[in-house]
Amino acid sequence: MLLTGLSADALPYVMVLVGVFILFIMPITAYLVSISDSGTVLTGMTVSMCGVLSGFFFMFNTGIADMYPKIVYPMFFVVEEVVDSVLMVLFWQIGMLCFTKDEAKRLIGIVNMGAALANLANGVTVAVLIHFFSASAILPAQMVLLIVQLIPNFICRRWIPKNKEEPKKADGSPADVVEKGCCDADAWYMNPFTQLIGVWQFATVLTFSCIEFQYNSTLAHFLDANGIAQVTANLASVASVGQTIVNLMITPFLLQVAGVWAALLVTPTAYVLGEFGIMQEQTVRMVFICRSMDFIFRYTVSDNTKQILYKSVPPKQLIDARAFTDGSVKKLAPMLLGGILIGVQGYTGLGAYQLVFPLAVFAMAASAGLVPIVLFLAKMADEQPNTEMM
Repeated sequence: MLLTGLSADALPYVMVLVGVFILFIMPITAYLVSISDSGTVLTGMTVSMCGVLSGFFFMFNTGIADMYPKIVYPMFFVVEEVVDSVLMVLFWQIGMLCFTKDEAKRLIGIVNMGAALANLANGVTVAVLIHFFSASAILPAQMVLLIVQLIPNFICRRWIPKNKEEPKKADGSPADVVEKGCCDADAWYMNPFTQLIGVWQFATVLTFSCIEFQYNSTLAHFLDANGIAQVTANLASVASVGQTIVNLMITPFLLQVAGVWAALLVTPTAYVLGEFGIMQEQTVRMVFICRSMDFIFRYTVSDNTKQILYKSVPPKQLIDARAFTDGSVKKLAPMLLGGILIGVQGYTGLGAYQLVFPLAVFAMAASAGLVPIVLFLAKMADEQPNTEMM
């Protein structure tokens, strides 16, 4: 909707806007979880999100969005990105509390099968909605799914050990509480392992942000609104098949047999190959292939391995670390890229589609630069103490 309501040239600006919003939303989410629990926060966030999406549905169908396109469409993009980020942080926070590290290595591929099946269902659902209605009909379906996802999240809470998600309490009497500085060694952001996870996450997200921009810019250059929605639905279906294979066959082998280092190398390798293809031709077919590889490997092997890495983060630091790396960092990288693209476009006058090739060169180099980072991260992960014994 953003691409047709405005144009692909608006992408850098909304990427920056999303980053600004996430900087405020994620610390608030982490704080709410620390004084309550993930399930309660998830319920509250879901109800709030449904209310906001209802407002956008009203604006799209009454002409308000067309009266104020420079306000409504960017804010809609921001809301969708924030919804995705918050829900994923809370989902993994709840889900991974149900497993030990060894159990997660065996079962996380099956858990992530839900995402693969969701992509398949999403592709079919979007195609049907567009055929019989229009792209705006996706919003009511999204609100229904937001409510439905509360059911499995509520059920799985029975498997969370009681001592794993209690609100943080100060030890001792108020007089015994020592004021800690911002650089205290126990702070989650002072943990070297968490810092390295953040660096890896930032570099990965910066690279796939390039892929996402290339994909959106190319589709906006060649297709209309329904064409973009249809191709994106096809992308979800193709990615679902690939994710199913990777989750069931490749992820368990890599995590249990080859090791974390091998699992971490998969996504950078896929990015290098995908960007090399885009350097050869900037077409819908090629960006579709590259985006498919991103969906297939980042949302399976890469994300699954990241959740295993979090098992080595001290439990008291986990929600803050997860909210920052999976939330804030995940949007700070697109924010940085958006700022750079705004500057480049302002200086050169190039359109969004004309930046696809230069971004391919940059993303290919960034992907290659990920290799030493992930190898060092894997080495550090092997040296971490078992937090499940703490």
